[in-house]
Amino acid sequence: MPRQPKLRKKKVGTSVYWFTKAGGDTYFGSVDAVPYSEAKKLFNDHVKTLAENQSTTNSKELTAGDLVVLFLEWIEKKRSQHTFTTRKLYCSRFANFEVRPGTRIADLPANKVRGKDLEDWLDYLEEEFGLGPQTRRHAETSVKHCWNWATKHPSPTPYLSPVYRPFSSVERTHVPLKSLTENDLITPQEVEAIFAAAEMDLDQFRRFGLEETLKRNGTDGCRQAEVYSNFAEMLRCYYHTGARTDELVSCEVGDVLLRTQQVVLGKHKRSRTQTNPTIRHITLNQEAFNIFQRHCQGKELTERVFTNSNGNPWTVRGTAKRFERIKEVAVKMKLGKVRDELSIYDFRHLWISEALMARNDVATVARMAGTSIAMIERVYGHFRNEHLQEAQHRLDEDRRKRKAQS
Repeated sequence: MPRQPKLRKKKVGTSVYWFTKAGGDTYFGSVDAVPYSEAKKLFNDHVKTLAENQSTTNSKELTAGDLVVLFLEWIEKKRSQHTFTTRKLYCSRFANFEVRPGTRIADLPANKVRGKDLEDWLDYLEEEFGLGPQTRRHAETSVKHCWNWATKHPSPTPYLSPVYRPFSSVERTHVPLKSLTENDLITPQEVEAIFAAAEMDLDQFRRFGLEETLKRNGTDGCRQAEVYSNFAEMLRCYYHTGARTDELVSCEVGDVLLRTQQVVLGKHKRSRTQTNPTIRHITLNQEAFNIFQRHCQGKELTERVFTNSNGNPWTVRGTAKRFERIKEVAVKMKLGKVRDELSIYDFRHLWISEALMARNDVATVARMAGTSIAMIERVYGHFRNEHLQEAQHRLDEDRRKRKAQS
């Protein structure tokens, strides 16, 4: 292990000099002529210069593509699978972006990437693929994380100089806030149509396709899935609990407390961003409790509660694809009108909104939904307005009284 640089004294002839061996024999003046404080300052500047030169040497040997590979290897070991998947998707796309014809960012030295490269890439994502602000922000965060990580790892000599911040001038992608309205919420008719379509056996449409099968058999001739369709029951639990999509997908049998009728998750969306991670509690009503009880029966504690027909765990992407198929079935079978833009997350929007309209206080709803009071107020606060109605009523009463007295 190399020794730490030290400021020493060295006798040369009859004189004594301030001296260090770091970076080769280096002198900072005689002890008689240069005070210790000044020699120490010169020594510290010398050590700092050596470190910066070493960092520059390392970074010159490192391309942006190499850096992305090193970063993703670290993320895979130290962070969740969800974070790894996100970082891999966007960092890889950024590395393959051509700053000019035939020259990818991956081929550039890691310390030569500029803020404009990131800005051009984000514009490209919007213009070529139509990606919205929220998606572009995820992309931007992934790339910034990679280069910021390289200024700290490995220790003590990182891949990039600690003062190298190529993206410090890139403004964070603005995501406009959008409050939900009653028209945005999934309707009772849509809920029933989706539930009915989810009960259908989708395997029967594989051979001839959905439309051709309906022509052959008619709506009445199509068969439903076996009792307790896994996906249909999971959808009902989203409706009854307001859980996030990944929370039920990743839920294990050991997370379910049947005696207290709740699900307790240590790993959830907010736990990845909280300084002191909290536990996520999901309260089960009787119908959701019955579903969980059925799906936990006979399973090990580490097994997933909800699995597909092959017994494999669901994934967030897999549930999204299945939900799209179910919406198509609902429309083609004329079970009811279902908007194309609906997603599983709309069950959560509905749960929070109706919980507020049922006059539950904001703090309780926020806790049950596993989010902040500020977010509830910002996005859903207008669904709880009885106190505003009461204030308007008092004003109207006061005006009537004053008018009667005049």
